[in-house]
Amino acid sequence: SEAKAKSRKWFVEARFGMFIHWGLYSIPGRDMWFYSTEEVEKDTYEQLFHRFNPVDYDPVSWAQLAKEAGMKYAVFITKHHDGFCLWDSKYTDFKVTNTPYGKDLLRPWLDAYRAQGIKVGVYYSLIDWNHPHFTVDWHHPQRKDTARLNETRDQSIYADYLHNQVREL
Repeated sequence: SEAKAKSRKWFVEARFGMFIHWGLYSIPGRDMWFYSTEEVEKDTYEQLFHRFNPVDYDPVSWAQLAKEAGMKYAVFITKHHDGFCLWDSKYTDFKVTNTPYGKDLLRPWLDAYRAQGIKVGVYYSLIDWNHPHFTVDWHHPQRKDTARLNETRDQSIYADYLHNQVREL
C-alpha cells in the first residue's frame, strides 16, 4: 500500500536509531536470553526483581544525546520474554513500579524522546516466561519440567492477558 511504502521509505532514509533493551537481566550484566539459556530457576531469577533500581535513569539527557547524535527513531523494550514490565501495568505485579525503583520507566522515556522530535516505538514480547498460563516450550527456562507444568496451563488465559496489556500500551 501507499502508506506502507511511505513508512518504509522514511525508515530507510532515517537510517540511524536505537533500541533500548533493558530489564532484570541487566543487573548481572547478562544477555536477555540468559534466563533461558542457563535454565535459571524462577525463584533465583525473580530475586533480581527485588534489586532493580536504575537510579541513573535519565531519559531526558538520553534523548538529548540521541538527538545530538542524529538519531531519528528509538524503540523501547516494554516487556521481554521474562515477563518483567517496564511500565505500570494493571494486569501484573511483575512490573517496575513494584521494584525498589518504584516508578514507571516507559512514560518518561516516551515524553523525553517525543520532545526531541525523535519517533518512538515500543516492543512487546509475545512470550512471557513469568505468566502461569504461558505454555512451557523448548525455550522456557523451566523446560525440563514441561509435561507437569503444562498440565494446568491454559494458553487462552494468557492470550487474554497479552491482549489486555497490548491495549494498555
